Amino acid sequence: MRMTKRIPDFNYLVKVLKREPTDRPVMFEFILGEEKEKLLVGKTYDVSTDLNRNITRIKAFTNAGYDHCPILIKGAEFPRKLDEHENVQTKSLNAGSTIIDRDSFLRYQWPDVSNCDFSLIAKAGKFLEGNMKFIPYSYDGILENAIGIVGYENLCYMLYDDEDLFADIFEKIGSITMEYFEKCLEYDEVGAILCNDDWGFNSQTMLPPHVLRKYVFPWYQKIVKSAHDKGRLAIVHSCGYYHDIIDDMVDMIQFDGKHSFEDNIYPVEKAYQDLKDRIAILGGLDMNFLTYKNSEEVYQRSKKMLALTKQGGYALGSGNSIPDYVPDENYLAMLRAGIEK
Repeated sequence: MRMTKRIPDFNYLVKVLKREPTDRPVMFEFILGEEKEKLLVGKTYDVSTDLNRNITRIKAFTNAGYDHCPILIKGAEFPRKLDEHENVQTKSLNAGSTIIDRDSFLRYQWPDVSNCDFSLIAKAGKFLEGNMKFIPYSYDGILENAIGIVGYENLCYMLYDDEDLFADIFEKIGSITMEYFEKCLEYDEVGAILCNDDWGFNSQTMLPPHVLRKYVFPWYQKIVKSAHDKGRLAIVHSCGYYHDIIDDMVDMIQFDGKHSFEDNIYPVEKAYQDLKDRIAILGGLDMNFLTYKNSEEVYQRSKKMLALTKQGGYALGSGNSIPDYVPDENYLAMLRAGIEK
């Protein structure tokens, strides 16, 4: 389903990330659900191979009017212990427990970035239209992967019971994540990177800010510097409470844009007013709002958001992603607002 004849031009997203005004609305999205991709590409939907999956995603993002396309290179996933009692529709922060002590740390099968086929970026890049660029992301972030292989409660106890092991886990995950992004940045088809790592609950960070500053943020500081040194930009996708660490995101790590906002934590309209002079704001239309309101309400809030942000530094999109449960008509209403001048 072709929404627009707009030719993708990543320079528009660059302007947003540099907090400069643009002569047309710019949109940003991280993940589209399978049914949403089918909606956008119709009968050409094909995910039979990794290459075809990415060609399909390129078509979907192009047809929707985006100037970018996200890409994930497989092979750097951190193996996790499966919980047979876990509901497949939920994600327990206490599942995992693959590493419980020094011995299990030494036995753990750490991913080898050399197993990743980064040439997929160039192969799929041949199908990019106009001046569209890829934005690579990783399979979860540094903190998320630590929680995934240790378990949230276990990780919290480990910080006090065996801080050396705690530190070694983050050192290992951080170095692998950095190597992954550095490999992605070798390709001209990449315009920016997206560091996806959830750091907060609704009212506080998942680990104390001083712990994040010691074990998590220095790795992202290095990753973002690597992107900037290569003339690329860096986006953070992080859910949850962020007020105690926003200075770290902006001043220490120096992310160019922030994605993921929730109305019950801090509405994107307020976030933009607070942060517009410091960091670009991406997306932000709350998931519950997109799901439960009608299409006209989605359209009107989208238009108001675009009017509020005419001075620059904003791209229209969801607060998190567009899963299949978001009504098609609501998603299309948001896209319609973003296509109109």
